[in-house]
Amino acid sequence: MAINLRSLLHDNKAISEEFTTLPALSVVMIGFTIFFLLMANTYSSYENRVEILEKYKTADFIATKLTNPDCFFIKEGGIVSMEVLRIPESQQKLNLLKNEYQSAGFDFILRINCDTYVQDFPEDLPASIDSRVAVSKDVGIYLNEAQTKPGKLTIILWSVF
Repeated sequence: MAINLRSLLHDNKAISEEFTTLPALSVVMIGFTIFFLLMANTYSSYENRVEILEKYKTADFIATKLTNPDCFFIKEGGIVSMEVLRIPESQQKLNLLKNEYQSAGFDFILRINCDTYVQDFPEDLPASIDSRVAVSKDVGIYLNEAQTKPGKLTIILWSVF
């Protein structure tokens, strides 16, 4: 009986090499899958950050343009005139500027903050915006002949699809 058991243990006809490499091959395939998923996630994150940086640059350009001494609502010394911003002609000029940027895929509002006073131009910020950036500049706010206070001019920008 020992001879039959020995011949069964040394019989090479019953071993199949294909089934012993399957676990190793599956580990390699899982490794490649994880590698490609990480590469795709890295690329997606990079593209997202580049898009946000582009929004910041555009918002900063608009803020610089609107704080320029040649802007229609900036008084001498770089002071924002609230009286001029509130008139309908100013709203139309801001809407024309918004339309130029909407053709490029961006929309924005101008927000003036002074103490507890906050006002958006040309209209209030829509509530349904998910990804937006804001750039602020410190300016003086001319409220009337008796009051000029320190405040902020903020551009809030988002993508339009």
